[in-house]
Amino acid sequence: CEHKTEDLKLVVERIVEEIATYSSCIVFITDSIYRGLIDVHAIKTSFLSRYDIGIRDNDDFLRPRKKMINTLQYVKATGCDAYIILISNGLLTSRFLQYVEGERLLNTRGYFLLLYDNRLFRPELHYIWNRIVNVVFIRQYGTYKYRSGERIPVKRIDLNTVYYPSRSRDFTAMKYIDTWQDGKLHYGNNHYMSKTTNLHGNNLRIAVFEHIPAVTEASRDYYQQSTSAASPKALGIEFELIRVIAKAMNFKADYYMPSNIANERWGKVRDNGSYTGLLGEAIAENADFFLGDLYYTLYYLNYFDLSTPYNTECLTFLTPEALTDNSWKLLILPFKLNTWIAVFCTLLMGGGAFHVFALLYQKYAIRASLTHKVNNSMKGLYLFTEFQNSVLYTYSMLLQVSLPRLPNAWTVRIFIGWWWIYSILAAVTYRASMTATLSHPVAKVTIDTLAQLTKSSLAVGGWNEESKEFFLTSSDPHSQEIGNKFELTENEEDAIDRVANGTFCYYENSYLLQHARGRRIFDKQNGQNRTEKSTESSVKYNIHIMEECVVYMPIALGLEKNSPLKPHVDLLVRRMTEIGLVHKWLSDVMEWSKITESRQKSQSEIALVNLQKLYGALTALGIGYLVSFIALLGEILYWRYIVLRDPRYDKYHLDIFYRKSDKAKT
Repeated sequence: CEHKTEDLKLVVERIVEEIATYSSCIVFITDSIYRGLIDVHAIKTSFLSRYDIGIRDNDDFLRPRKKMINTLQYVKATGCDAYIILISNGLLTSRFLQYVEGERLLNTRGYFLLLYDNRLFRPELHYIWNRIVNVVFIRQYGTYKYRSGERIPVKRIDLNTVYYPSRSRDFTAMKYIDTWQDGKLHYGNNHYMSKTTNLHGNNLRIAVFEHIPAVTEASRDYYQQSTSAASPKALGIEFELIRVIAKAMNFKADYYMPSNIANERWGKVRDNGSYTGLLGEAIAENADFFLGDLYYTLYYLNYFDLSTPYNTECLTFLTPEALTDNSWKLLILPFKLNTWIAVFCTLLMGGGAFHVFALLYQKYAIRASLTHKVNNSMKGLYLFTEFQNSVLYTYSMLLQVSLPRLPNAWTVRIFIGWWWIYSILAAVTYRASMTATLSHPVAKVTIDTLAQLTKSSLAVGGWNEESKEFFLTSSDPHSQEIGNKFELTENEEDAIDRVANGTFCYYENSYLLQHARGRRIFDKQNGQNRTEKSTESSVKYNIHIMEECVVYMPIALGLEKNSPLKPHVDLLVRRMTEIGLVHKWLSDVMEWSKITESRQKSQSEIALVNLQKLYGALTALGIGYLVSFIALLGEILYWRYIVLRDPRYDKYHLDIFYRKSDKAKT
């Protein structure tokens, strides 16, 4: 027994020396039998820190000891990644590993040394050895050596490890790597060779949720046809990332779409405690990678391992864009209110000045002289001797309509000349502004900030429960108000239709919203959706992407929880991001949407004067007819109820009646 323990001690010390070349810190997790077996000071290495954690035979990992948890948390925080687990009871070891792996109290990508026990490889523990792969098992067993026909029992110690990727999803296959014999390891090779840099063409399952810009619908045709040729269509950023990673790490990607993934998406908790969507696939350990535009948040880190973020997305709202059809007031659009006030005041002042000049000239010029010359200068002044006529003719000059007769009075002529200069400047300015107004697209009323969205009466919502929780827990009052009225909607098409009808605002990343807007523009331009075309007159809103971003969310690839592939995947993702491949793939995905929107923009900028833009002229004509009809009606009523009832009225002597009326007014 002492010889057996001595051999085990030598083997452990030899493996610890090897681990010490990778790590400067080792955690010894032992029970009462193996506690104190290894003396770190006797190992030929320097600067090796040691932590000891004792496991009791009666430890219950449903209610673990507080001291043990604190020690494991501290050890992981210090970056210690080497674990020597020497526990004689295999069941106790398995329960310990299940607990610390589920709570992420160990660095599963570190270096492990354990005692071999068949109970560690039960089917329900298979997932652990798909996550802890840098592991060596010390297997002690008895065998026989034959010498001169005599069978001699001997003790043997083998070193085994696990295959990765596993050849089966419920059976853990072991791989022999070395033997302890005659006080030394037979091969003495590197027992912790990397298993993740080259996966030797093994299959890895990839769960796919099609979501712009991570994965496009075109990717489905690509992997279902099992072709390796380049696709002319954009496949999505994450799909392209996986293609490069698969080639670099030498594995075959087995893509599949979980059932009902289009509705379940990332997934949520059912009433019975089960999970749907990608979350359900991760908890069931059905896949190694998860593609679906996953947010890099603490919530999803509880279920996935997330790679280094490869992109940052702007999360915002798709809002209705109201078209302000103000063609009916086209005639007043060229000038602002203060300009119109100045024009009307100038018109009244100019008309009044003409009237005053005419009256003064008529009054004082006749008194000064009765010569023929003065009588000639009086010609044409009748245009301005009455105030209403003076304003009317002044207005006609402003519209560049010539006077029926130019007055002979030089004072009035000089004033008319300066008024013409003013009229030319005002008319040219008005016409230029009118031309610009006609050539401008229809003005749009948009929602571009959270404050504007909060003030609006529109409903808001999205498909992700975490988004609603984000708004509710925010310290911003506008975000909290949005969270209170945030609706959960599963059907994206219905949500976008509600936005187009002006009753809803949809929360998503800006790339998906831009793609949805481009698709709607394309369908409208090409008449592919007859239902939309038949109801187009009832849809009064274009769709607009709010300019303010609610949050800039980092996006990452999803991996199985505690996946050993994460370090190498992070390295590859970082390289592809740095050299610009991610930006290139993003441009490929969004190219179609940008082209569609640019076509619509170029069409909207064409300055065509249609009947709708003549509504202003028709409105002015209608107002003129209405005012004229009211004036005519007023004259009729005045004639019937005032003139005819006047006692001085005599239809046979109207000239006398009007002469008396003028004298009475005077």
